[in-house]
Amino acid sequence: MIQDIGPHRFDLTYGQPEAQDEDFMLYMKSNQTLLKKTEDGNYEIPRFGDFPNEKARLKMKAYYLFSIDNMKYYYVKEMIQGEENGYEFCKTTVFRTMTPLYQAFAGITATQIHRWKESRQFCGRCGHPTEDSKKERALVCPHCGQVEYPKISPAIIVGITNGDKIVMSRYRVSSNPYRGYALIAGFVEIGESFEDTVRREVMEEVGLKVKNIRYYKSQPWAFSDTEMIGFFAELDGDDTIKLEEDELSEAGWYTREEIPDETIMNSIGSELKMVFKYGSLENFYAATGLKPAE
Repeated sequence: MIQDIGPHRFDLTYGQPEAQDEDFMLYMKSNQTLLKKTEDGNYEIPRFGDFPNEKARLKMKAYYLFSIDNMKYYYVKEMIQGEENGYEFCKTTVFRTMTPLYQAFAGITATQIHRWKESRQFCGRCGHPTEDSKKERALVCPHCGQVEYPKISPAIIVGITNGDKIVMSRYRVSSNPYRGYALIAGFVEIGESFEDTVRREVMEEVGLKVKNIRYYKSQPWAFSDTEMIGFFAELDGDDTIKLEEDELSEAGWYTREEIPDETIMNSIGSELKMVFKYGSLENFYAATGLKPAE
């Protein structure tokens, strides 16, 4: 999955070290990130040293994000460089396929911090402009003391099984841009456990009851500021699907043989489907000849 960047080590320890020429720099505006396109069609995150005429000013105003191994990443809000000399403003979806994987993870994590800072420029209690905390990753109101932490929304995703079949669905275009087969997912509401959310979302979206809910693993999914909590669950009773048509365009039961193979294993939904189809990730990689992303 996109956060599985080993042997590289992600370090979110808060601080504001002085930026250097070799450090990576992410410039974002209108939910797009300035990246350098390579000859093979991939994209690269630029470094401060790539902009000799601007680097001194950029480093003075840069906001430290995190490090991967000994490589530091910063966020800047203003610069002169635009779409020229091979640079492009790219939508966040570019990080779904960007290589190497640790750079894709760095890019999408940076965009999550960017969206949070942009949406919390003013205090939600008194309306005063917020400031960066001096001691932790937070925005603080100097007028009333309100503290705002990065937005992280817990959500569940579940593989509903019945023998050798699993429920897969497709989103309506108006609800989600993803066009492939998806599992049932939804955000946790106030007062719910993760298991309660599984039961409610399954009933709301496909009208099924489930039992034997089993935790699989979790994944930070920065594309939607989400922490995805993955489960498997078994059908409990009638297998007739009653579609929630406001969100889904279709849903059905699919056998293991009918599940399309994944070509990029970057999401927990993809992993849940392949684990069900092949019994384990090891079996999936052995059968398809693919290798875990690096």
